[in-house]
Amino acid sequence: MVRGRGLREWGLAIPAPGHNSGGVVLVADDDADIRTMLRTLLELDGCEVVEAEDGQAAWRLIKEQEPAVAVVDVQMPGLDGLDICRLVRRTHLPCKVIVYTAGMATEEQARAAGCDQYLLKTEPLPQLRDAVRRYLQARPPE
Repeated sequence: MVRGRGLREWGLAIPAPGHNSGGVVLVADDDADIRTMLRTLLELDGCEVVEAEDGQAAWRLIKEQEPAVAVVDVQMPGLDGLDICRLVRRTHLPCKVIVYTAGMATEEQARAAGCDQYLLKTEPLPQLRDAVRRYLQARPPE
């Protein structure tokens, strides 16, 4: 797990974790700038965000933290984002997986691997934010 550089670490006032989120969100990307951008976006919505810089760390965090949603890049060291989709589906974990990619896989490939949502990094960020919100709101209370 990567120690985040998010808003909480800077001491900024943001909504309390879980305020609107209903669960943890994992952001898995080997690009630190992408992780920071997504962490900031999701923390502003009150999400608790954990980060992984590679696929192995992402899979470990999915098993340990049981995030409601995982936002995963396709091309990462170790396991790639499609491998993560397959593992989540094979183990029947209740985590929704959003493949967030620069186009390293097609939507058909991502869907075949078991992703719940496919978004290109070139698409407007509100689309990702809306998808995360939708999955968090649909998750049954614990």
